[in-house]
Amino acid sequence: MQGKFITLEGIEGSGKSTNLDVIMEYLNQHKVECKLTREPGGGPLGPNLRSILLDKDKSISPSVEMLLMMADRKDHVDSLISPNLNQGKWVISDRYLDSTFAYQGGGRKMDMQIIDNLSKQLDLPSPDLTLLFDLPVDIALSRAKERSELDRFEKEPLHFHQRIRDAYLFLADKNKERFRIVDSSKTMTEVSQQVISFLNEFLND
Repeated sequence: MQGKFITLEGIEGSGKSTNLDVIMEYLNQHKVECKLTREPGGGPLGPNLRSILLDKDKSISPSVEMLLMMADRKDHVDSLISPNLNQGKWVISDRYLDSTFAYQGGGRKMDMQIIDNLSKQLDLPSPDLTLLFDLPVDIALSRAKERSELDRFEKEPLHFHQRIRDAYLFLADKNKERFRIVDSSKTMTEVSQQVISFLNEFLND
């Protein structure tokens, strides 16, 4: 039996990583065998690529950035995501392909058709469920600054992050069958309750 593939998406400081524990605890309670991973950096080549991509002192062109992201993703899919799904395990990934559409397509203003064509050429699997953690950009960036030192993406100006949020909402509207929008402007408890509600809906579908 093929496993299920769940992805978490959102702008910086949206709270998606905070809710990974909530998701894992929920799945463990329901006896679902699952694997937790993230992008960039989930495959064998990932740590080196992640270090390059997030390095605030690096200058990377949008096209090279996109290709590095896709190389990391293909390595991630081939080495971890697909093998686990084929074994019947669920895979939970903190970011996946929608991040490239949002960050490089929306944020960097790249042609989304190029990203879409490349993803098809690489035969990347589509998630069964995507939880989009959404909130106003100014609140999200304020949270990100409180959390830790800003990386290369987090240091970008406000309008860059607004384009990312707009791209995410466009993707969610275009793919209503798999996207569920979590209102991350709520309290941590309320956000977790939304996540559990969406998981209940998905598990019982």
